Amino acid sequence: MLAAFRVTLKTLRLSAHLLCGLSLAGVLAVEGGKRIDRLMLTQWWHGRLLRILNLRVQRSGQPHAGTRMSVANHVSWLDIPLIGACERTQFIAKSEIRHWPVAGTFASACGTFFIRRGKGGSRPLLNQLLGHLQAGGSITLFPEGTTSDGSSLLPFHGRLLGAAIESGAMVQPIALRYAPGRGGRQIAPFIGDDDLLRHVLRVLREPELVVEVIYCAPLPSTGRERDALAEAARQAIAGALGHDASPEAQAPLSLAA
Repeated sequence: MLAAFRVTLKTLRLSAHLLCGLSLAGVLAVEGGKRIDRLMLTQWWHGRLLRILNLRVQRSGQPHAGTRMSVANHVSWLDIPLIGACERTQFIAKSEIRHWPVAGTFASACGTFFIRRGKGGSRPLLNQLLGHLQAGGSITLFPEGTTSDGSSLLPFHGRLLGAAIESGAMVQPIALRYAPGRGGRQIAPFIGDDDLLRHVLRVLREPELVVEVIYCAPLPSTGRERDALAEAARQAIAGALGHDASPEAQAPLSLAA
């Protein structure tokens, strides 16, 4: 009975917070971020979401103070509010998310950069990212391109790191590690045939989730090849998580729902 009450209460709080997010997204769409600090508002919203879901964050290290492109391993949709609560940054997401109910509206309002899959889809985005970094902005991407169960790392794709190299921005690896839930069950990974509603309900049923956010030392990008830079970031994250980063240890590709 107590567990059911807890889930109901969290669901009501989450619903109210989503409505709040839609309202804020509408304001930002009209106002255009000219008078409202878009990133500050986004960071507040993400932080509040983590508290509603009862995610306890254990953070080590700090975001680089200057212009940076952050790269993180990708386990769940929770990764975005998690990093978004830790720092003021804008994300890169697949173009399909733009059309998702609620999430797409909020992502667009927060200044998310969308990448179109297929041939020629990255060049226009690279130009946008380059301009954003040259203006002193911060960008976060997940170079695995999809989610995994968190037990190992997939290959890192270096294509979009070209914007960091061209702008001279630092590249900062971020390692994310979610602790198991009750009974040792893995709650956070969002992979395979999982769907968002079922996963959200699973998270709501969990009394608490603990996650580590490890900010690794920033990597200089100037003069480096993008694939070598991507691999250096992957090695840094693997080292922080205690994973074997050799090619033989790479997990098979998992597709997020």
